[in-house]
Amino acid sequence: MLSLPEISYLIAEEEAASRGVLHLTANETLLSPQAQRVLASPLYNRYLLEHVDLREDSPSRLGGFLFRGLDNVNAIERSALEVCKALFHADYAEFRCLSGLHAMQTTLASLTRPGDKVMRFAIKDGGHFATQHLLKLLGRGSCCYVVNRESLEIDLEETARVFAQERPTLLYIDAMNYLFPFPLGQLKEIVGEEVPLVFDASHTLGLIAGGKFQNPLKEGADLLQANTHKTFFGPQKGIILTNRRELYEKISYDLSQGLVSSQHTSSSLALFVALHEMREYGRVYAERVIHNARYFAGKLHEKGMKVLGAGRGFTGNHQFFIDSAGMAPAPVLMERLLLANIAVNRTVPFEKVDALRLGVQEVTRRGFGDAEFDQIADWFAALLLAEADPRPLAGEVSDFVRARERILYCDEYCDEAGCEESAPAGSSSPGQGRAGKAGEVGKAGEGGRGGLPDAAPLRVGARWVGYRRLEEEFRVPAPVFSHIRELAEIASRYPQQTDGAGNISAAWEGKIYVTTSGSFIGNLGEEDVVELVSAVEHTIAYRGEGFPSSEADMHYLLLEATGSRFAVHNHYLPSDREMAQFGIGMIPPRESGSIALARAVAEASRAHKIIYLQKHGLVFHAPTLEECKALLNALEPGRSE
Repeated sequence: MLSLPEISYLIAEEEAASRGVLHLTANETLLSPQAQRVLASPLYNRYLLEHVDLREDSPSRLGGFLFRGLDNVNAIERSALEVCKALFHADYAEFRCLSGLHAMQTTLASLTRPGDKVMRFAIKDGGHFATQHLLKLLGRGSCCYVVNRESLEIDLEETARVFAQERPTLLYIDAMNYLFPFPLGQLKEIVGEEVPLVFDASHTLGLIAGGKFQNPLKEGADLLQANTHKTFFGPQKGIILTNRRELYEKISYDLSQGLVSSQHTSSSLALFVALHEMREYGRVYAERVIHNARYFAGKLHEKGMKVLGAGRGFTGNHQFFIDSAGMAPAPVLMERLLLANIAVNRTVPFEKVDALRLGVQEVTRRGFGDAEFDQIADWFAALLLAEADPRPLAGEVSDFVRARERILYCDEYCDEAGCEESAPAGSSSPGQGRAGKAGEVGKAGEGGRGGLPDAAPLRVGARWVGYRRLEEEFRVPAPVFSHIRELAEIASRYPQQTDGAGNISAAWEGKIYVTTSGSFIGNLGEEDVVELVSAVEHTIAYRGEGFPSSEADMHYLLLEATGSRFAVHNHYLPSDREMAQFGIGMIPPRESGSIALARAVAEASRAHKIIYLQKHGLVFHAPTLEECKALLNALEPGRSE
C-alpha cells in the first residue's frame, strides 16, 4: 500500500515523463492555462444541478430539492449556450453529460425503447467499440451500415436496402476511425423525418466548430453529440446539440430525472472556457489542424510508408492511419516509437488493416508547423523503415518537445495577471457578488385570495408560495377522491411517470382539492389529498395530513382563471405531431413549483385545454370529469397513433 507522499511523488514523476513525450495520439488534447486552472477550482466541491433553462439563481431548485445556487456559473453557462448557437448552428445544447460515452448512453436510452434497432457502424468499418455492447445492455438490437472496402465510405444503395429490411428506429454515426465527411443528407433522405439521425462528432467537434469539417446539423443530422477533448479545446466532458425541440426536451428531461445528478462544476466551467476560446480562435486553429494532418501524412507517404487515403489527400480531419503492411506488426512499431518518447495509437481501424493511428490536434496547439513535421517524419522513417535503435533518439525527442511547450489559441491574460486583478471592466470584485434576481425582493401585494372569487395577485417579488397547515379535522369527500382516482389511473399510464411525478386537482362545492407532494398518482390513498382553503399574498392555507404539491398554486390559479373543475399534470413530453394534432399550447421552461410557472400556466389555460410545460410535462383541464378523462384518453400514447 502506498503512502500519500509516495502517491504525490508518483504523480509528479508521471507529469514530468509526459512533458517529455511527443503526443501524436488522435484522442487527446491540451487545455489552456485558464481551463486547466478551472479544473482545480474549489468550485469542484459544489453541486451544479439541473439544466440552466430551469435553474434560477440562488436559491436554486431541482424538483422539490432547494440548494444554494452558483449565480456566476449560471451567467457563464448562459453565455456558453449562445456560443453553441454561433459555432454549431444549434438552438439547444446540453452540457450535463459527463463524457462522450455518457452522451451516447443518454441519447440511446432516451430516444429508443427496448426492442428497437439502431443502425451503427460495425467495428471492422471504423465503428465505436462500445456501441453494440451498450445497445445489448439496454435491450436494443442493431444493424450496420454497408461500407465500401475500397473507398471506406458508406454504400448508400446497400445501406438503403438494409434499412428497408431491418427498420431501425435511429441512425447513429458512431465512427471512431474515419478520414472524411459522411453523406448525412443522403442518409436522411433514405430514412425520412421520423427516424432521428445522430452524429457522434467526438473526434471532429473542434473542426466543426471552426467551420472546417462538415456541418452535421445543417446537412441532415437531427442531433450532434460528442466528447469535448479531442479536436475540441475542452476537458473530458460530453455535449449534446440539436435544433429539434422534442428530441432536446426528451433528452434533457431524462437527464434531470435519472441520468445525471451534478454535471461536475469544475469540468463544466472548463468546458465553458473552451467554448469561448473556440469562438475566438477556432477557425484558424481548425484550418491549421487539417493542413498539418495532410502535410505530415504526405511526408510519411513520400518516405515510403503506406498511409491510407493517399488518393484523396490522406484525410479531411485531424487523424490518419499508417498501414503496417510491409513493415513490422503495428504493436512492434508502436513500441519502437514509445521507446523514442513518441506516443501514437495502434488500432485495427478497418477490416484486415493493422495500423498506427496518428493525430495532430495537440501538437498544433503547441504551434507545430511544416518544419516540425519534417523533423518528425525523419524520426518515423528512421524508426519504422530503417529500424534504428529508438533509445538514442529519446532524449532528442524530449528536448524537441520541451522547447515547444507554449499553448496557442487561447487568452493568456488570466494566467499572467491573475483573474482577480484583471477582472473585466464593470464586473464586481471577487467575493463581492453581483446584483441580480436572486437578491431582488418585490413589494408585497395587497389583498388576498379567500376563495375562487375576488382573487388578488401574489406578491410580485416572491418566487414560490408558502404553505400554512390549519390544525382542523379533515377528510377528503368520497366523490372528490373517486374522481381524482379515476383521472390518476389514466394519467399514470403515460410514459415518464414515476413515483412522485405529477399532481391532480378538483374543485367541488366551492372548495379546491389537490394531491400532496411526492404522492404516487398511480396508487393514491385518501391521505394523499388535501384541501386548499385560502391564498393570502404568497401563502396558501390548507387542511389535511400531507403537504400540498409544490405546484398547488398552479392548480389554484388555473381553476380560478378558467372555471374548470378538474386539472391533471403529468410528466409526458409530447411530440411535434401531437402538439399540432391536439392544439396543445406551450410555455417556455419555468422553475418547477414557482409562481412564474403557475401564472404562465393559468394564462395559457385560457386558450388551451392542454398545455405543455417545456421539459416538464402536460397540464390538462376541463369543466367536467368526463371531458377531462376524454382529453387524457385521446392523447394517451398508443391511442392517438
